[in-house]
Amino acid sequence: MIKPGLQILTLIFILGITSSAQAQFINLQLRIEPELSATVEQDLDFGTQVTNSGRTEIQLGDINMGVFKIRAFHTQNVYLNLNYPNVLENNEPGIEAEIPMGLSMSYNNSGVNLPANSSLLPADGGLVSIHERTELENRNDVWKEMYIYVYGYIEIGNIPNGIYTGDIVLSVDYD
Repeated sequence: MIKPGLQILTLIFILGITSSAQAQFINLQLRIEPELSATVEQDLDFGTQVTNSGRTEIQLGDINMGVFKIRAFHTQNVYLNLNYPNVLENNEPGIEAEIPMGLSMSYNNSGVNLPANSSLLPADGGLVSIHERTELENRNDVWKEMYIYVYGYIEIGNIPNGIYTGDIVLSVDYD
C-alpha cells in the first residue's frame, strides 16, 4: 500500500520530468542533381544538295558540324558511341535511291568548346574521362563539361530529288 503523500510526491516528480523535456527539430534540404546531362548545341547540317553534285564534306571545326555538350561529375567516365547508317534513304515509297555517308566523332574534355583541341574517337566508340583533370580547384567546381563533335561527308550521285534521311544516334553511357 502506497501512502497518500508518496503518491503526490511521485506525481510531482513525473510532472517535473515531462515539463523539462525539449524537442529538437532539424530542417534538412537536399539538392540532388542528375549524374549526367547531354544537350545538342548544334545540329549536323549538310544543307540542300543538287543531283550529281558529288562529295560534300563537313570538316572538324566547320560551322555545320554537329556539337553536343555533356555535363557530369568531374571524375565521371563516359562511353561514347556514334551509330549511323552507311546511306541516307529517300522518304518516298518505291524510290530505292540512296546517298552514301561517312561520319567521324571527336571530343574535347578540357571544358572549353574548341574543336581544334579535340581528340578523334575510334569508329567503334571509346571510354573517355569527362574532364582531363580530375582534381578540384575549389569545392564548387565538381561539375565539368565536355564537347563532342560530329562531322563527315555525303556523296550525291545521279538520284531523284526528294528528302533523304537516316537516324544518327550518339550513345552516352556512364559508370
